Amino acid sequence: MPILMKHVVFAFLLFGGHYSVAQQSDPPCPLSSAVLIDGNAEEWPMTWVQDEDKIFSFNVCTDDKNLYVRMMTSDFYAKRKLAAFGLTLWIDPSGKKKKKLGLKFPAGGPEAEDRAAAIRQEGGPGNSAGERADYQKKMDRQLITGLEVLELIGLADEPITSARSGIMNGIKVAIDMDEAGAYIYEALIPFKSYRLSKAALTELSIGFETGKFVIPKAKVNSKSGATSAGDISPTQLSRMQGYQSLMGNPKLTYPTYAWTKVKFK
Repeated sequence: MPILMKHVVFAFLLFGGHYSVAQQSDPPCPLSSAVLIDGNAEEWPMTWVQDEDKIFSFNVCTDDKNLYVRMMTSDFYAKRKLAAFGLTLWIDPSGKKKKKLGLKFPAGGPEAEDRAAAIRQEGGPGNSAGERADYQKKMDRQLITGLEVLELIGLADEPITSARSGIMNGIKVAIDMDEAGAYIYEALIPFKSYRLSKAALTELSIGFETGKFVIPKAKVNSKSGATSAGDISPTQLSRMQGYQSLMGNPKLTYPTYAWTKVKFK
């Protein structure tokens, strides 16, 4: 199905301190009738753009009314942080990297903790490599299946929390896992949902940023000087228990992120 787009899209990606340039030469941009926002991105009529560290693959394009985004990652730690602590899609109409407007989905937090607890109750993996691999895939899928909680950032003083099925303003977002175990993220965002007009934009920056694990501060006994984890909240404890094999790994304590830029004029 030939679908035309009026503008040339240039994607500039910054990841982990490295700067690389990937140019999309006038790719067709899918319209709402051609793309179903369901976490299955195979119908997108373009080639994935990938950052030089091969953490994220993505495409961003527009029609006159909507912003379309797809993102894919199979990186182990990026997936863990995304599922447990959330993923924020930043939108900067200045073409820079300001984190004022955004959409957080998955939201992480209690929703992720409930799923992790349910997985633990089902029992752990078997002893063979195959059993452990199957268990890992099962866990990866369960952590993102049927997610509902999302946050709209920048439209009010505090993020607006909503159920995905009840979201207004025409925003559609979904995440799923493919057969290879990669997470696939899709979003359709009307410009008007963030009070933007495409006609007034020169360039638009889009950022992907996972959440991170915040290490709880140890409580110090004023008499003995000893420390304890007594101030760890139930929320933090649940997250730590869900990631026992990763405790102490510094890769969980900072976000994984990337920025891409779309030029219109």
